[in-house]
Amino acid sequence: MSQQRFSDIHRQALWEAHRKRCLYCKKPLLFKELIIDHVIPEKTAKDDNQLARLRVTHGLGVDFDIAGDENLAPACHACNTAKTDHLLSPEYAALILTQVAARLPKIDRLKTRYQKQASDDDVMLGVSVALEKGLISPAEVGNILRRYEAGDLEVNLYQSLQFVGGVSVAALRRSEVDRLFDEPVAILHSQPARLPLEHADGRTREIRTTREYRDAIAQGFIPTCHATAKFATLFDLPLAVFTAMERAQPARVSFIREPRTGIIDLKYMPVSMLPRGEISQEDSDCKTLEQIQSNGNLKVVSSTSHSLHIEYAYFSRIIVEIMRADLDEDGIEDILVYWYDSSLQGTYGDGRTLVLTRRTADALFERLLSLAGMENSVTIVVLGHNRKNSRNDI
Repeated sequence: MSQQRFSDIHRQALWEAHRKRCLYCKKPLLFKELIIDHVIPEKTAKDDNQLARLRVTHGLGVDFDIAGDENLAPACHACNTAKTDHLLSPEYAALILTQVAARLPKIDRLKTRYQKQASDDDVMLGVSVALEKGLISPAEVGNILRRYEAGDLEVNLYQSLQFVGGVSVAALRRSEVDRLFDEPVAILHSQPARLPLEHADGRTREIRTTREYRDAIAQGFIPTCHATAKFATLFDLPLAVFTAMERAQPARVSFIREPRTGIIDLKYMPVSMLPRGEISQEDSDCKTLEQIQSNGNLKVVSSTSHSLHIEYAYFSRIIVEIMRADLDEDGIEDILVYWYDSSLQGTYGDGRTLVLTRRTADALFERLLSLAGMENSVTIVVLGHNRKNSRNDI
C-alpha cells in the first residue's frame, strides 16, 4: 500500500489527464475506483544503491523522482493488485513511463485550474460572509472580485515569444513575466540574439534579454543603423507584451468579442493604419481601409484570423494581433498589436507596437492615447526607432 498521500485535486488531475482509464489495462476507471500506482516501486526510493542501478538498467534520468508525477500512473484495483510492488522489466517500464511523460503537461494544467477553482470558492465564501455581516457593500463586491481575478491573469498570445533553448511562449501568466524578462531572446533556430546598441557618448552595449533591452533604452542606448533597428524589433515585441501584462485586467465589457472583431475587419480600421500613416490626395476623403480598398488603391496581400498584410503606395505593412485584455483599466477589452513597415523599392523598415480599442459596437478602432504610463516608460515600443524623424501614428 502506498505511503504517499495525494490531495483530491492531484488525484482528479491525474485521472482526467489519463482519460479516466487504467494505464495498464486501458479499461474505463471511475474516480472512486482510482488507485495511484508508482510505476517504479515506492520502496526503491529508500535504497540508494538499487535506485542507482535502476537509473542505468531502466534508463531513469538523474532527476527522476520516485514520488513525482513522472512516476505516477492511474490503475484499477485488479492491475494494482497484480503488480503490487514488483519491478517491471526495463522494456515494459519504459513503455509505461513514456505514456506517463506524455500526460505531464496536461496534469500540470489541470492541477493549476482546479487549485484556482478551489481558491475561487474560498473567495466567494469569504465575500458572501462579509456581505452577510455588513462588512462590505454590494457596490464593493465587483471591484474586489475583479482585483482577485487579475491577480495572476493569463492571456493567450497570437504571436508566440521565442527564447533560447527552443522555449516558445504562446500563453502567458502575469506571474511568469519577471522570469521571462531575463530569458535570452532567440532568433532563427533558437540561437541567442545579440543586439548592439550605442550611446551618444560612445559607449556600446550588447543586449541578449528583454530586461537588458529595457534598461539600456532607458539609459539612452539606441540602434545606430537600419539593420540594428530592424533587429531590435525582436526585443520590442516581448517588451511590449511584458509591459502590457503588468497592467492588464480582465475586461468587463467588450466590443471586439461577440461578434469577433479584429484588425482584419477593414471597415473598422481607420486610414491612419496605412503604411507610414500617409494617405494620397485621391483617398483623402476616406475614413477606413475598406473605403481605400474600394477605390482600388489598397492591396490585401494576405490575412489570417489575427494578422493582416497590406500594400499601399510604395510601402508594405504587416499587422499582427498579439493579445486581448483591458489594458488601460477602463473595463473595456483592448488589443495589443504589432506592425512592421517596409519599402517596396528600398531598404526602409520600421516596427512598432500599439494598443487599439473600440468603445461602441459600431465605432472604428482607435489608438489608446494613454496606457497607464506605458508610453512614457517604454517610448521605444510606442514610437519606434526613427526617433529623429517623428511622425503621426494612429
